[in-house]
Amino acid sequence: MKGAILLLLVLSGGLQLSAQTVVQQFAAVSSGAGVVSDMDLPDPTAEGSVLIAMPELLTPDVKVLSVTDNAPAGGNTYKQVSGAVSSCAKAPIDIWYCERCNPGVTELKFHLSGHVRASINSFLEVSNLALPAALDGSGAQISDGKVTSSGLEVGPSIKTTATDFVIAAYSSINPRPTGVTPVAWTFKPTYVYQLNAAPGTYQPTLTGSKAGGNFCTSIAAFKTKPAPVAH
Repeated sequence: MKGAILLLLVLSGGLQLSAQTVVQQFAAVSSGAGVVSDMDLPDPTAEGSVLIAMPELLTPDVKVLSVTDNAPAGGNTYKQVSGAVSSCAKAPIDIWYCERCNPGVTELKFHLSGHVRASINSFLEVSNLALPAALDGSGAQISDGKVTSSGLEVGPSIKTTATDFVIAAYSSINPRPTGVTPVAWTFKPTYVYQLNAAPGTYQPTLTGSKAGGNFCTSIAAFKTKPAPVAH
């Protein structure tokens, strides 16, 4: 794998909700992937985590048909987030997730509808999300958006109903963005996210792009696990 990015992040807990934690996150370029694009993880996944996979295919008119993994107790089932499939010039980005996952995953496979020249696959393992129904409604997307004259990529908005983990994957013509606003978002080269975001409406705006260029963004939100009731 090339272009690997890894970051570990731990946050402290809240008073009424279990704090969301990004256990691991990773992005890698897969070249000449054929009809299956694979992704090796830096560490085995833990029990109770929600696994989020965001493939960006670099060939038009090809779709991700399914996502599988190599959990020792049996491969997990991944669901595609409804409403969160975006595309740049017909090359798609979408968001898949697994909840109640078998632990110990070290490899994901993205099964495609056709051959691709390359893909950029992003992955996050997040703990303390609500199970078995972590997803907070449908996702949202912008396809073939236009970068503003000041180099901004104004992404799609999503309305949440709970304290959520909000994640947005993006792609754009070079140069890629270099930051995001508002400041509550955490910026990564292929996605941005917010941890423990209060109920409301969220819309990332990426900065540093080339004026007049195209971009696409997919966004989804996942609910926090309630804290145990004190006795």
